[in-house]
Amino acid sequence: MKKKITTYTLIVLGIFVLLITYLSTVGIETEKFSNQIQNLVKQKNDKFDVSLKKIKLTLDPLNFKVNAKTIDAKITSNNKPIELEYIQTQISLNSLIKNQLVASQIEISTKPILLKNFVSFIRSINNRPELFILERFIKKGYLIADLKFNIDEFGALKNDYKVNGLLKEGEISVFKKNKIEKINFIFNIEENNFNFKDISFDTNNINFFSDRLDINKDKKNYLLDGSLRNKKAVLNDQILQVIKLKYPQIDLINTEFESKNDFRFDINDKFKVKNLSINSSILINNSQLKRNNLIDKNIIEINEFIDLKDHELKASYANKKLLIEGKGQVKLQNKFELINYKVNNNGSNLNLVSNIELSELDIKNQNLIKEYLPKTKDTLNLKDHKIQINYQDNILALEGFGQIKFEKKLNQIKYFLSTKDQKYNFKTDLEINDTPIKIDFINYKKNKNLNSQLKINGNYNKKSGLDLKKISLLLKNNSLIVNDLKIDRNNKLVKVDKIVLDYFDNDDLKNKFIINRTKNNNYELKGSFLNADPIITNLLESKDDQQLNIFKENIKISLNVSDVYLDKSNVIKNLKGKLQIINNKVNQADISALFDNNKNITFSINTKDDEKITTLFSSKAKPLVKRYKFIKGFEHSDEGYLDFYSSKNNGISKSKLIIDNFKVKEIPALAKILSLASLQGIADLLTGEGIRFTDFEMNFTNKGKLMTIDELYAIGPAISILIEGYIEEDNLISLRGTLVPATTINRSIASIPLIGDLLVGKKVGEGVFGVSFKVKGPPKKLETTVNPIKTLTPRFITRTLEKIKKN
Repeated sequence: MKKKITTYTLIVLGIFVLLITYLSTVGIETEKFSNQIQNLVKQKNDKFDVSLKKIKLTLDPLNFKVNAKTIDAKITSNNKPIELEYIQTQISLNSLIKNQLVASQIEISTKPILLKNFVSFIRSINNRPELFILERFIKKGYLIADLKFNIDEFGALKNDYKVNGLLKEGEISVFKKNKIEKINFIFNIEENNFNFKDISFDTNNINFFSDRLDINKDKKNYLLDGSLRNKKAVLNDQILQVIKLKYPQIDLINTEFESKNDFRFDINDKFKVKNLSINSSILINNSQLKRNNLIDKNIIEINEFIDLKDHELKASYANKKLLIEGKGQVKLQNKFELINYKVNNNGSNLNLVSNIELSELDIKNQNLIKEYLPKTKDTLNLKDHKIQINYQDNILALEGFGQIKFEKKLNQIKYFLSTKDQKYNFKTDLEINDTPIKIDFINYKKNKNLNSQLKINGNYNKKSGLDLKKISLLLKNNSLIVNDLKIDRNNKLVKVDKIVLDYFDNDDLKNKFIINRTKNNNYELKGSFLNADPIITNLLESKDDQQLNIFKENIKISLNVSDVYLDKSNVIKNLKGKLQIINNKVNQADISALFDNNKNITFSINTKDDEKITTLFSSKAKPLVKRYKFIKGFEHSDEGYLDFYSSKNNGISKSKLIIDNFKVKEIPALAKILSLASLQGIADLLTGEGIRFTDFEMNFTNKGKLMTIDELYAIGPAISILIEGYIEEDNLISLRGTLVPATTINRSIASIPLIGDLLVGKKVGEGVFGVSFKVKGPPKKLETTVNPIKTLTPRFITRTLEKIKKN
């Protein structure tokens, strides 16, 4: 009996073991729970429709659970199917016995599914606004994913889920012109951690790659940490617009680049970025930098209101496309200019093409580079630029070096730029070898083939302006250095601590001097050599009421220079003096110097009670008078001088100019008068040896653009002249006067050989005393009339006798 019981027991145990083994390995298939699962899903979310096939059950005897698995399942949401490779879960034996399905762990593996459908499926579970936006952006792509998640005893999803898989051929279109396509990556997602690797995508024909992107969630914020790189590609306008480096004034053409970037930032559920940090290494193999010629307030001073005149327009509208063509005249400043234009819409874009003549516009700073590098081409070439960019805590730092071509040869350049808030720090070190440098205000020009090094270090603030810590231009036998130069936002000079200039200028004259800033914004200019020729020329050619418009505050300047060139032939020594500039006008001046023969030159300005008195005395007149183009061949006696006095009040200046003992060889206007009066002997003398004058005195008045000559009187051994009239600047000249070929009325004329016989004759009563003349008309179209006279005016006789008596 015992033997039979033992046998039966062993048989039962064997069958039980075989059954457990069979259920654990082979399992069974059933449709018993399919409807139950579908109904359970419907209860949880009625937007889901689950389609299940048979469920295969296998036993897990050690954990008292049953593994359930179904293949080829399908979940449909909003008529968008999600096809699954399989669903696998564990069910407790207790719930199975009670005919209640309670799963503890679920695994899902999908078939390739459309990315757009997957996002829609996620939205049906959690309809967050960012998912809605993402769904609108997605155009293409599919993914394959494996999901693992656990459910507690109450049926709630635990937070220890895991999702991994891959995305292939994705495409997102944020803007019409900026698509991100061919998106591929592998992902691994756990609670609060999202890891992506082997990322690649294309945008605007540029291939980007990323080894990693890690996203960690902290409450409502997400921390993103990753890398991004691209191989050699051509930069286009769309990318520049996205990264906000597209400027209307500048075009980057044929920019071939590659980059490697590491980034880190926080982003909240409202897509607000914080704590952005970027480290980038960029290589620009080739690029061309071209400046656009634009009409705007920063380039051309235009009127506040633009006038249009005689415009002819043609408009057409078809197939939702508008075309407008026109031509006419537009006045931007003082004159109407011709303009042609075409406007059309292409979808949501508005295109404008125009052509305007700029014949007489006052263009300012249109190309700052060409102002100082005049031979520079319109397009600058860049090559082999290595750039390192760091951005952290709202501070951008950019450092790079490479080659730049201004004309024909490549030059080395190093540069640094950092920005924070509204402040920009910059530094550059540039070789300029084959390109000439031109600095007009110091009369300097570097030769084309002379190697030089330009260094600039400073910062710019939108509120306070430009602060240049140091500017240096170093080359053979020349150096130009400026320290601590500050210019406000209105381009006014706030201060400059030191200027050191040691160079040969365009006249091949040595300049060596220093300008130092002292206390209370005062300055001192001291040095060994200074070429004042261009300074004097600019002063003589400037308008009487012209302001410097340079300085922000009033300043004082003390002068102490050993040798000062008035021109190549005339040098003055020991120039000393002081200048006071108030409201950008020279208010006080007291300057003196000595010529080689110890004769002096002095210049003074005194302003008191709104009256400005200017004096200039020079023992030599030639360095000053010869600058006027209408006087050529000016020779001055060592005993002669120039004396100038002017008093200005309420915009009206009254002046007197005296020149003593000089000779001129050519005055075109005077030569024409002499030839018209048939005084050929004196005309020949003028263009030959020259006519000598013992005294020249001119009294004149200036008001605005009008100069009134009250009296111009010149007397000499051969000829005397008395002139009056007015000159309206760039508009009209009207002069009249008397010319007498002698210093005395009768006796002196007869004493001149040949000329006396010609004018007075051999008998008393023959000939004339002189001529009267008139000169009138626009500066380039003067008309001259000459009439012989036998009787001189009392005024001419009086002035002549005064001069004779004085001498």
